[in-house]
Amino acid sequence: MMLSRHRHALLVNGLEQRADPLGASAHFQLYALTPLATPTAPADELIIVHDFSATQIDNNLGYYVVSELLPLLAAQRQRMDSGYSEQDLFERSVGDIVRSMAGNERRAWRLFYANTLNATQISAGLGQPPGRPNETASDFIGLFGAIYRYALDLIEALPTAALPPTVLDVATCFGFFPLLLARVCSATRTLGDIAGCDLNPALMSFAEDYTRHSGLHQACFGVTDILADDLERELAPLPARYDVVTALHLLEHFEVQQTEKAVTNLWRLTARRLIIAVPLEAVPDPRYGHRQVFNRERLLTIGRALGGHFEYFEYHGGWLVSDRLTEKRGCPD
Repeated sequence: MMLSRHRHALLVNGLEQRADPLGASAHFQLYALTPLATPTAPADELIIVHDFSATQIDNNLGYYVVSELLPLLAAQRQRMDSGYSEQDLFERSVGDIVRSMAGNERRAWRLFYANTLNATQISAGLGQPPGRPNETASDFIGLFGAIYRYALDLIEALPTAALPPTVLDVATCFGFFPLLLARVCSATRTLGDIAGCDLNPALMSFAEDYTRHSGLHQACFGVTDILADDLERELAPLPARYDVVTALHLLEHFEVQQTEKAVTNLWRLTARRLIIAVPLEAVPDPRYGHRQVFNRERLLTIGRALGGHFEYFEYHGGWLVSDRLTEKRGCPD
């Protein structure tokens, strides 16, 4: 059970009067749902209290869950077995924090989206969102703000064509990159249709809801398994090919033997440029569901197999940019 100190003050006060927390960090406190017979007795269920305010409900929650909450929960595993993996606990905890901020789930997720996109737009140096002070984002938002800005630069470096390029972001998760592109490019129309797809239907539902709520109609979303054999049918009603396809921190989530199929399907969707970005890790990070690691040579091997023009970059991870042979390369410095 997740409680917000700001929304559930009476319940939290009652917990604090009843017993000391089982564990605490800067933003979280853990309590047993029922009183323990002895201080060392196992807790069957936990109540998690967080201190985040409404303005802090954004994608940086993931950073605090990883750095603070997961270690607290790991310490309790000596006395209880939740049955969840680290990735499960990470994803469930972020969702529970968001939902704890409003009685209406859609309203809670809209708050999460608005805060994240505002902070990411600032972090990426893509102008000031209306009504937002000039502040510096950090942690997850700072990292992905830099990644999204670099990916946008790679998209804008495409040789001029008759029509603005269309973009598909594969495994888009919450859909932040397509929504950010729609925010910053809708007025200038420098991009054509913008789409995102993901295997998780709940995330695509959240993204679609925010698209309608915010009026970012240039972006659309669909549920797609990039490993599907019948990829075009899987992608429908979205188009089957895009000028630019991005896979930003996707490949590390596959098993090694699935990588070739995933990359082949990404290339099938690509009319002009495929942009792949991966973290450069020594070992896969299980907290985020990573299953393999990449380095320069692995990405170059992928580029050679595709058969187009390709280049490798390092910027907050490794990048492979592959163009169809009819394209001339043009990438940011």
